[in-house]
Amino acid sequence: MPRHFNYPTWSSLSLDRSGSDPLHVQVFEQIRQAIVQGRISKNSRLPPTRQLAAELGVSRNTVVLVYERLLAEGYVSGRVGAGTYIAAVLPEERSAPAGAPSNAPVAAPAPRHISRRAQAMSELALPPERNATFDLSPTVPALDQLPFEQFAKVSSQYWRSAPAAELGYGSPMGLPELRQQIADYVGEAHGISCLPDQVLVVDGTTQGFVLAGQVLTDHGDRIIVEDPGYITRLAALMGFGADLVPVPIDLQGLDSSRFDSHAPDARLIVASPTNQFPFGSTMPLERRLSLLQWAHERNAWVIEYDFNNAFHFRGRPLPPLAALDHGGRVIYIGNFNRSISPALNLAYLVVPPDLADAFACATQIFSFKASMPTQGVVADFMASGQLAAHIRRMGVRYRERAQLMEHCFRTLVGRDFELSTTGSGLHLSAISRTPIDDAAVSQALLAHRIDVPAISAYCLSEQVRTGFVFGFGNTPAERIAPALARFGSAVANA
Repeated sequence: MPRHFNYPTWSSLSLDRSGSDPLHVQVFEQIRQAIVQGRISKNSRLPPTRQLAAELGVSRNTVVLVYERLLAEGYVSGRVGAGTYIAAVLPEERSAPAGAPSNAPVAAPAPRHISRRAQAMSELALPPERNATFDLSPTVPALDQLPFEQFAKVSSQYWRSAPAAELGYGSPMGLPELRQQIADYVGEAHGISCLPDQVLVVDGTTQGFVLAGQVLTDHGDRIIVEDPGYITRLAALMGFGADLVPVPIDLQGLDSSRFDSHAPDARLIVASPTNQFPFGSTMPLERRLSLLQWAHERNAWVIEYDFNNAFHFRGRPLPPLAALDHGGRVIYIGNFNRSISPALNLAYLVVPPDLADAFACATQIFSFKASMPTQGVVADFMASGQLAAHIRRMGVRYRERAQLMEHCFRTLVGRDFELSTTGSGLHLSAISRTPIDDAAVSQALLAHRIDVPAISAYCLSEQVRTGFVFGFGNTPAERIAPALARFGSAVANA
């Protein structure tokens, strides 16, 4: 039975799509005025964000932003996704003079100014934090499988013998011992030939993106990004006035033949050729070479985000862009989130030799440096061979989980989805062959304590692809089949 909500005809809202005010500002002001003037009654429920977005012809991210601002300013109560209601006491009434009637007309408060950059970043509704019994989130490794005893031993030894110099500010490029270990690792594992002087260690992947953006682009420069893509990382590039240009991808990743029609003057390209998120696609060698050729001819830079390159299950992996780059156009970003733990918040960049000084200066100025003791412990963990052993051991376990998830999906869910099985990384994607409301299904699954993100949540343009992203890294094998069985039931009933 359909649910009925107590709200007016929202299609009466008038939006000026060619105006200077962003759509979320227009929608907010019109709803706020309707609340203040009593056209929307107190304690009444606002429509679900997806329903209002469909009626207004805007993205759900826009409506989510409106609801969050209404909540922050006290016009509504509740949480997005759990029911949003008009407040019983409005902000104007709380600030009214003593004795003033509650329905007396009041002047609307002046809007609080935030930068255009902040407004643009706010349009990207970031995925909320979730707590689920069946955690199929795609960005988390097997947290209970870290060799805690060995890691604790290395950490204890480090603190007993740490040089006093490592407890100071240290080099802006990072601890020399860790940079040496990283240079050795990317050379042996991924074929990237570099010196430690080309490696920078930073406080998390997002900082790596911000650092690269600060060094490589100016205000107003255009940046080609994958659509759908890793929104939380891409949003970091908007903080200094860059213009993100989403380019739709297919199951082979970015196609440089589309660049000229979208952004022929792009200054920067962001690509994840090894294991794209969320599709999980792998870019063929021909496309990798074409992308590098396009960047060379246009004097553009490339950020290669290679966050999921530690685990491969089928055949020999293709070389990353940084290993194929002979023109010094690629900035390679990696981290230890999957190979050790995201709690370390430790990432690294491999940059062309002639850019090392510029990156080091920017790191010093903007304070992107990671914790020196954390760097020291990780350097010792790598030097002891423990990280390599952990990656080998977990590669076997992740391969088993990936195969089990693929089998259970095909058996329990059916053929309504195109399943991405590239044989690397810690997630699979299931793209719906016909459009579905994947966000609604994802939200409904949370009621059953199952966390499966919707692909549409990672789309930056209105060309939305629908489907789901399944992580198997932090999902014990015995929970995969029950989780997918519940998922199949939810999709069938959607």
